[in-house]
Amino acid sequence: MKKILLSAYACSPIKGSEEGRGWNWAVGLAEIGYNVYCLTNFDDKNHIKEEMMKLNLPNLHIEFLELAWGLDEKLFDPNKKSVYLHYYLWKKKASNRVVELHKKHNFDIAHHVTYGSIQQGSCLYKLKSCKIIFGPVGGGQMALPVFKQYFGNAWITEIIRGWISKSLLMFSTSLHGTLKKATYIISTNHETKTLLDESKFADTKKSRLTDIYAIPKSYNNLEFIVRPDHEVLNIIWIGRVIPRKGLNLSLHALSFVPKNIPYKLTIVGGGKSSKLIQKWIKKYKLDASKIEILGNIPFSQVDNEYRKADIMLFCSMRDTSGTQIMEAMAYSLPLIVLNISGARNLVPENCAIKIDPSEGDGTAKDIAKAIIEFQLNPNLLKEKAYNSYSHAMNSKWERRIKVFTEKYYEN
Repeated sequence: MKKILLSAYACSPIKGSEEGRGWNWAVGLAEIGYNVYCLTNFDDKNHIKEEMMKLNLPNLHIEFLELAWGLDEKLFDPNKKSVYLHYYLWKKKASNRVVELHKKHNFDIAHHVTYGSIQQGSCLYKLKSCKIIFGPVGGGQMALPVFKQYFGNAWITEIIRGWISKSLLMFSTSLHGTLKKATYIISTNHETKTLLDESKFADTKKSRLTDIYAIPKSYNNLEFIVRPDHEVLNIIWIGRVIPRKGLNLSLHALSFVPKNIPYKLTIVGGGKSSKLIQKWIKKYKLDASKIEILGNIPFSQVDNEYRKADIMLFCSMRDTSGTQIMEAMAYSLPLIVLNISGARNLVPENCAIKIDPSEGDGTAKDIAKAIIEFQLNPNLLKEKAYNSYSHAMNSKWERRIKVFTEKYYEN
């Protein structure tokens, strides 16, 4: 039984996104027989302990690394930028702890799973005589200049983020060490892979692009949803209402949909730009009666909205992957996505209409054309709905871990 050390700063059995990924890696690896030691932070400690008692996996060991001087409580908030300082300090402490654990257990493989970003590298780079796997990770994607009009004052933040990413690639000791020591460097999107491959510290022979994602385990038993034909195309948009998620762009696209094309847009999610939604609706001269703004709602209600929708509109202008993409496909939804970042290789062509970014209003107009095509072609809608569901059901965590371990653990 191989011994695996996981670096999973974000790890929780009750959350999705990064936290859900960390937890699913730890449990999934233990369930197929690996002896797993998972290092994580203090968050959701009690929930993890409760869930581990239920699972009763004697080969799963989780250690909670906590910071001194009350820094966990002062700095840890996933919704604030202080979390990046917390992660930096946690990773610094963890880099020493993993060396101690390796001396004690002599791990076969050390695998960094969360945070899934390249920017700070991994705490595992100090390990010797051990296969090190970094990823899948993203973070190399940048918002394209053609989207500047949709960011407003936040565009300067995008520029600064780009500078920081490039600076870290040049000067971060842990990232340099990670890129040099890793046996495999696995990226979630083409932009990240390209950025890493061009780094003087990377070896393109180690570099891979991930080819499988996973739906949340709670979606494993969803059945294909047969939606009746109806005149109005129900579009769902789900995400944090922040500039890079592209709600502004999505609303602009609707302004190019002719008035005789019936649709309804449902917006699910809140964020710092929520106050601007009504302003955008007026700016683009949209019919407010066709737009329902739900804000943050309980997941039980999100489930209902997925079921009522006909398509998902996902126009994030910078995203590592996009959890809601896999959720939507599990709910048998075709998609309209931008052919960039995570959506580029996460979404198969037969599940979506993929939009290549273009200058000026071009991207918005192409999104509008896709909406019109779905509205006028029910057969296309049904075909892509079935393809989305099939892809999702072939993308369960069990399969993701099986494929991944065969490629990178056993070779």
